[in-house]
Amino acid sequence: MKASSTVSRMVSTRAAACRKGLTWAAVIAVGFALSACAATPSDTREDRLLKLADDVDQRGDHATAAAMYERALEQGAPSADLLIRLGNARLAAGEPEAAAQAFRTALADDIDLAPALLGLGTAQLRLGEPQGALRSLSRAAPKLDNVAAWSRLGAAQALAGHSDRSVEAFARAARLEPQDLDVQANLALAESLAGDDAKAIVDMRRVANSPLAEARHYRNLILVLVLGGQREEARRIEIPDLPAARRESLIASAARIAALPSAAARAQALGMARTSPARE
Repeated sequence: MKASSTVSRMVSTRAAACRKGLTWAAVIAVGFALSACAATPSDTREDRLLKLADDVDQRGDHATAAAMYERALEQGAPSADLLIRLGNARLAAGEPEAAAQAFRTALADDIDLAPALLGLGTAQLRLGEPQGALRSLSRAAPKLDNVAAWSRLGAAQALAGHSDRSVEAFARAARLEPQDLDVQANLALAESLAGDDAKAIVDMRRVANSPLAEARHYRNLILVLVLGGQREEARRIEIPDLPAARRESLIASAARIAALPSAAARAQALGMARTSPARE
């Protein structure tokens, strides 16, 4: 009976310590009964698993990383941060539907969680759901105020047929990264879709004239010129290491895009859904 009374007192002391956060001196006074207040081995294993998953994800094996994040979710209580990591890995692995589900689960407890809204909007873009993407990204972009958010909102606006609003969003992204040629090229394409051909051509020439310009930037210059009705200029413009046959193929492709009946259709043909990377 005396032993039973002693155990009861130890359990009561342990519970009180965990609730009140006793100092280490007090913890030592009640001995091992307070061990539940410390980190458990399973917590350590979960931390190691998450670190390994992050490393695998950064090395580019996104599918394996996603499987590891799912395992971590099974081992512990779901967290929004972990669900967002899972969603981003699924996006990078080319699985937008599974990614969208992860982001929706993260939003269940906080519908205004901006990183999850950004991820969901990106997945919706990949799934061909511009209106849904527009709802998600319109809420995420002002909160995050970064290049990825504004660029994806710009893409959603373009795909939804809101060309002027698309230009506004891409302009916000361009102001944040004025030296990023891809961001500036996206703005020029948006201007072209909005019918501002003169500005689009000026902006795209500036990008193509940079010493850092790459083949994709020259292709975009041809595209903007053709969309602006300057096909002959697209034939004459000097572009390094571009065979004549390849140039004519690009011009023909741009002409087909220009002939599409709406700005939204042209945005779709331009691949606006993949305007910015899936990751921030």
